[in-house]
Amino acid sequence: MPKRVDHDLRRHEIIGSVWRLIADEGIDAVTTRRIAEVTGYSNGLLRYYFPGKDSVITEAYRYVVEATDIRAALSTTERGMAGLRTLAEEIMPLDDVRRAEARVALAFWQRALNHGDEADLFSRSFGSWREFLRLRLTEAVEDGEIPPDTDTTAALDELLTILMGTQITAAFDLPEGRTERMLATLEAFFTRLRGL
Repeated sequence: MPKRVDHDLRRHEIIGSVWRLIADEGIDAVTTRRIAEVTGYSNGLLRYYFPGKDSVITEAYRYVVEATDIRAALSTTERGMAGLRTLAEEIMPLDDVRRAEARVALAFWQRALNHGDEADLFSRSFGSWREFLRLRLTEAVEDGEIPPDTDTTAALDELLTILMGTQITAAFDLPEGRTERMLATLEAFFTRLRGL
């Protein structure tokens, strides 16, 4: 009797291996040969699931975005500043897993500059996070957590710049990318936002 294969599980395993490969060795390490080595699957089997290198890299980035979204979904019941803080901390590379995700994101962002489909994926994920953060800022004004005259667009732009910057500093293991420094930067932003 032929062996039953869970194709979704196998595809997920391959993507999981690829995102770790990108995080550990860089995007140039993603070759069918190297993927076959780390997964134990043949090149032919890999081609069954992914038509080429570009598609598996895109799926690795999607995997990272979805992992962040899943963690952030736990905060969907939090309003205002609490929800804002939770998503910000989920995006920030505060532990080894999120630092690895940051390295994958940086590699993908570079590719997205020259690949339309990947640029669209980045725009959608960035837009989703932007909208979630915008709603939390609006709630913070409505709930009196921040002053009513707060320029929420400027605050949102500043927060997103901080979050993208933490991805870079953590990925390059710069002193500014240390967990305590990133959290201090975020706290300073929240203090300014509250008008204190």
